[in-house]
Amino acid sequence: MHAMHLHTIDLNLLNALDALLRHNSVTKAAKELGLSQSATSHALNRLRELFDDDLLVRAGRSMVPTARAEQLRAPLQQALSQLAAAIETPQAFDPASAQGEFCLATSDYVQFVFLPALIEKLQHRAPGIDLRIRELGAEPPTDRLATGAVDLALTLGLPEDVPDTLYRRDLFQLELVSLVRADNPQVGDALDLDTYCKLSHILVSPLADDVGVVDLTLAEMGRKRHVAVVVPHFMVAPFLVANSDMILTTARSVAEKYADALALRIFDPPIDLLRGTVSMVWHRRSYTDASHQWLRRQVEEVVAEQDRAASSGPK
Repeated sequence: MHAMHLHTIDLNLLNALDALLRHNSVTKAAKELGLSQSATSHALNRLRELFDDDLLVRAGRSMVPTARAEQLRAPLQQALSQLAAAIETPQAFDPASAQGEFCLATSDYVQFVFLPALIEKLQHRAPGIDLRIRELGAEPPTDRLATGAVDLALTLGLPEDVPDTLYRRDLFQLELVSLVRADNPQVGDALDLDTYCKLSHILVSPLADDVGVVDLTLAEMGRKRHVAVVVPHFMVAPFLVANSDMILTTARSVAEKYADALALRIFDPPIDLLRGTVSMVWHRRSYTDASHQWLRRQVEEVVAEQDRAASSGPK
């Protein structure tokens, strides 16, 4: 038999072969396919040439499949059925009845301020959907989003020039404040620039970078600070402040959660710091998927609700 490659075969011919093998009749296959009997006979002749086999042979007043045709029947039906299922319009996503899981990659800071509200929303609206949270790590989540290992990333400090295979939506900005323990002997009622620079600093660096926005801002002013400790996680840093004379510059939402429990004081930094932006990032492969679109809407809803709560709360 001569070599045959899938890309050389007209899919309509395979569709015709499926109908011919199910009916064992050119007339009945033609009716199903909406073709004339002569066009269907022509398709059968082309199929015979392709497969180098008669496929259907006359036996009295009917037609019967050859052994080769019998081999083709089941795999062909299965392949065409799978193809039809793949290209048909996807069903609407119903969160109440959906089963499955989503994997999110994000920092411990975002988990801390954002995850409880998201989980509450998912448990109420989509009880069959499970959530898997992964650390962002030192590398951008590009590859994990591309392979589907991660469905969505919530990240702080993503490079501006993200690949064109990724979509990005900025969610919220971080207001930075400084934390010291309440009885820190080096800090009085106010935090001035000289004191700020003299103190030993804790730097939170999830991306394994030992230079933060504070260092860059001070350098522009011709000043510098002493970074005594670098940690990869936001949540451990306030505990280090509580047990030392060091200072931490971190997100206000973190600082306010820990201030009372750990007896910490909050100050506005004596320098003008750019606000970091937390962004939602996903891959083109999940852009039109109904379940992923739904998940992204839940994330945006949580952010909007937290914004409203913050703006209506005490100043």
